[in-house]
This record gives sequence, C-alpha cells and structure tokens, in this order.
Amino acid sequence: MKQIILTSLLVFTIAVVYGQITLQKTYNYSTTVVKLETLGYKYYLMDVPANQVRIYNMDHSLFKTINCTVPNGYYLADVKYVSQNLFNTDAQVELVYTYYKYVSTSSSYYYIYGAKVITDNGTVLQPIDNAQYIYVNKTGDAEYKLFAYCFDYSVFPEKVWTNIYSISGIPVISASISDKQQDILLNALPNPATEVIRLEYELPVNVKSASLNVYDTNGRKIKNFLIDSHSDHIAMNVNDLAAGTYLYNIEYDNQRTISKKIVVQ
Repeated sequence: MKQIILTSLLVFTIAVVYGQITLQKTYNYSTTVVKLETLGYKYYLMDVPANQVRIYNMDHSLFKTINCTVPNGYYLADVKYVSQNLFNTDAQVELVYTYYKYVSTSSSYYYIYGAKVITDNGTVLQPIDNAQYIYVNKTGDAEYKLFAYCFDYSVFPEKVWTNIYSISGIPVISASISDKQQDILLNALPNPATEVIRLEYELPVNVKSASLNVYDTNGRKIKNFLIDSHSDHIAMNVNDLAAGTYLYNIEYDNQRTISKKIVVQ
C-alpha cells in the first residue's frame, strides 16, 4: 500500500511539472525577443514574402509593422539590431536588414547583397551596397561602431571590403538565452557524390541566416550559398567540380563551424 501511494504521488508530481508548459502562441515565421530601451520586451519576426518586420507586444498583439523595401528581384535575408536609440536619438524603432539576389550566368551563378538601416516609418538612415553581414562592435569605452562586410561575387577572386560607420547609441541585448558557441549539425549524402550532393544543416534557433561555403584543398572558396532557418538542406550540383576532396563549413555571426569533408567522384 505504501509503495502504491508513493508511486501515485510521483505520477501526480510529474503530471504537475509537465502541465506547467503551455503553448501560448504560434507564429508562422522564426520569432525572437528583444528588450527595447523604453518600450520594454517585444517579440519580432521577419516575413520574407511580404518584405516586412512585425513587432508584437508580450500579449502577442501586433505593436508595429515595418516595411523593408528591397530592389526588384531581391529577397530579405536577415534583420538585426531592432532598437530605439542605436542609430539616432528619436523614439522611433530602428533596425538593419540585409537582402540578396541570385544571378545566373552562362556557366555559373553568384549573389548580390545589400543592406539598409531604417526607422519604423521607412526612412533610410544608411544604405549599404554589397553588404552581406552587419555587426555592431565595441571600439572603446562606451563606444560602438557598425561594421558592414561587403562582397562582390561577380568577379573572381571575389572582392571583399569593410565599411565602418559611427553610431550614436549602445546596442540593446537580445533577451534570448544562448550558449557562447552552438553546434550546427552538418551532414552530406551521398558522400562520395557523382552528380548531386545533399548538404544538410540545422541552424541554432536564434540564427536566421548564414553562409555555407565550399573550399578546395588549397583553401580557395569555390562555392557560396546563402542559407536560412526556413530550410534544412541545399542540393549542390557537383558536375562542375573535378573529382577529388573538398571541404565545407557554415559561417554566421562572426563564427565558423568546423569544416567537414565531401568527396566528388
């Protein structure tokens, strides 16, 4: 009898613990949370088909919709640094977004990137041509600057440069909890490959986009793909690659995964 009572109490305790997790809301896109300077905690998401960023209150009611204008044929790639006073001193919400375009050539393809810093009414504070990655880095005591890493993939080898901009504020910190380094699942099949290889990945929950790079054994980057959290793989055609060994990795937020090997036959 005593054993039965203890078992029943244990089952009841487990049921109570698991019952504390309750689904509150489901969003159709990857959603994160930020604590704004005066407005407090807000959810926000990036809607790629609509070219929008939508910000929600903590009760999930819509707070603000921000239109992110992109040139014809381009797509939203990432949204960062949702804040109020990072880029100017007014009370409007500001953010940075990047966008990209796929360009096909007679023998290959490449991407064109760009970025804009805007306020919530669409005012462009700073356009940045060719910017693929945007970071705000600390450059002194209470001093931060915006770094735009720019690429021109239309030429070989690709041109790379960095634009550094002064800004007026201090970045707010995402309310998300994450480890300093998060592992990314990488898998390739079939490996060896003869025609098409499937490169599988699983990005960390707070990483919306990243770059998947393929290198030859001399360390020369030969392929580059923009990937995002809406998919878990890319299918890479290897017919244009010579038989041999290649390496690939993923870069995001100034971090790089370990490189893994693929073989082309």
